[in-house]
Amino acid sequence: MKIRSFLAFDITDEIRRELGTMIQLFEQKTMGVKWVKPELMHCTMKYFGNVEEDLLMGDISRVIEETVKHQAPIHLRSVGIGVFPNWRYPRVIWAGIAGETEAAVALHERLKSAFVRFGFNEDKRDAFRLHLTIGRAKTLLKNKEMFINLVEKLADREFGEFIIDHLTLYKSVLTREGPVYTALKEFRLGGQ
Repeated sequence: MKIRSFLAFDITDEIRRELGTMIQLFEQKTMGVKWVKPELMHCTMKYFGNVEEDLLMGDISRVIEETVKHQAPIHLRSVGIGVFPNWRYPRVIWAGIAGETEAAVALHERLKSAFVRFGFNEDKRDAFRLHLTIGRAKTLLKNKEMFINLVEKLADREFGEFIIDHLTLYKSVLTREGPVYTALKEFRLGGQ
């Protein structure tokens, strides 16, 4: 059986509350955006797509364990708001990640190299960028100027600190109410 899955690290409940409060402010002033529920926020290290369960829980899991066992925990913080691809056509609204970002990017690169043997197609559109997706614009924003002004006021806003001490393999099921994520397995960093 195939499972739609991804590998990610999570943020703290405190950051989720802070971002949730900020989303409430955006919801009142911005139309045309589907906001992410705070409890679903995470940073994806690798989206696998539909993968056979045996492969995912077997060989892929072993590769993840081997890759993260020598990685020390990574200290990060969530700060600021931005958009992809650009201000003219904002499609994804995100909260930034700062701190030991080089370590997180290096871990992503080691995982990416380790996954080559499984033949996963790489998304050539973007390089890996640490961020927390908080919303997706469904259409061109009608009140874009107000939205940009609001985002600019939050450019330096700190939402909290967190430590990546494990990665989680998630199953993702799409429903009419939105995605449902189920943790399948945790991989402790540093062989903890």
